[in-house]
Amino acid sequence: MNLFKILDKFKKNYISLILYCLLDRIPIIVFGDDSEEVNNFLIELSELVHFRKEFVFYTDFISADEYEDLISNENIDYNYQRAHIRCPCEVAIKALNTFKHIDSWLIGIVIPKEKNEVAKLKDFIDTKSKVILYISFFSNSFSIGVDHIDLKSVDLTLEENILRKISQDTEKALIKMKRVLNDKITLNQLDKDLITTLLDFEIEKSELKKNIFKREIQNFYSGSKRAFFILSRLNLINNIDIYTKISSKTLLETIDYEEASIERILSFIGKEWGENFSDLIEDGKKSFIGDKIVSLWG
Repeated sequence: MNLFKILDKFKKNYISLILYCLLDRIPIIVFGDDSEEVNNFLIELSELVHFRKEFVFYTDFISADEYEDLISNENIDYNYQRAHIRCPCEVAIKALNTFKHIDSWLIGIVIPKEKNEVAKLKDFIDTKSKVILYISFFSNSFSIGVDHIDLKSVDLTLEENILRKISQDTEKALIKMKRVLNDKITLNQLDKDLITTLLDFEIEKSELKKNIFKREIQNFYSGSKRAFFILSRLNLINNIDIYTKISSKTLLETIDYEEASIERILSFIGKEWGENFSDLIEDGKKSFIGDKIVSLWG
């Protein structure tokens, strides 16, 4: 499955929204008519957040107690790799009946034949999280449910920039590769069919996109983690009654990452490590960014 070809079928802002939800641990429910295709799509989505450790429901754990054991170290060790959960279609209903909350879950569901059953199922799923992204993934159509999402109120600048970077850098790399071959082809008057074959980089294009995407996501994650460690130390200082703050500009320069706004980084820190450091930013907003985003969506 070529994930980027599939994503290209969505509107650009919807692709950014998918990435946003993955980064901020918002659960994604994928409805479809082919369980194998949906399950493969879930795998591809899961691989986009490579910095987290994937656990598969009914393979790595079955019960709520087993799940709690898997993530127990997250609360005591900030260096511990955070988890996200992939749930195949075959066990989706069991998972929904077992767990009260599904934050950071990717769940595939084969859509019921009766429309009223779909509505009932969505109502049930909606009780599991404040915000949920629904994706319809069918053999001949793809769409995203944004009924309760005000896209104008969600800052997708980071995600849009990452997608733009992927497109630009992939194109640059392909141009360089084709230029090298063209120089050789010109010197050796080759058959036209052979030239077409030699200059066909579709497979390489997909691999390039994945590699560039992974690089950009890793840069954001690493920059956010550096910010997290700085802010956690400032927070420790404040806890011993030595009150101090840091400006957005200084923090971004210190972590050597200025591709995302400080608000976006704080939102990610809140979702990834559960810490609210907004009060430590002297020109930052007082409200907890993660909660603010949820309120905009709900």
